[in-house]
Amino acid sequence: MKQDRQNHGDSIHIKPIGVVRSQVQEQQFGGFEIIDNVIELHPEFSEYLLGLEDYSHLHVIYWLSEMNETHGLHRPQGNPEVPVVGMFACR
Repeated sequence: MKQDRQNHGDSIHIKPIGVVRSQVQEQQFGGFEIIDNVIELHPEFSEYLLGLEDYSHLHVIYWLSEMNETHGLHRPQGNPEVPVVGMFACR
């Protein structure tokens, strides 16, 4: 396959393979360890799960689809009890 040499990696396109459903509907400070979330994989990706039960961990990379803006500095979960950190240090 011939690569387009004009594209210098300044953009990417993301196609979701599913969604995460959560009981959390409002911002909260902690307590996430007791929340059950459900990952719903789109049906066309179901065969990708074959053999997954043989592993102890699954890394889920997610996109915060409801975020309207971002900031370089952030107070994790908006919690006034924790220090402000750079965005990459809070996820």
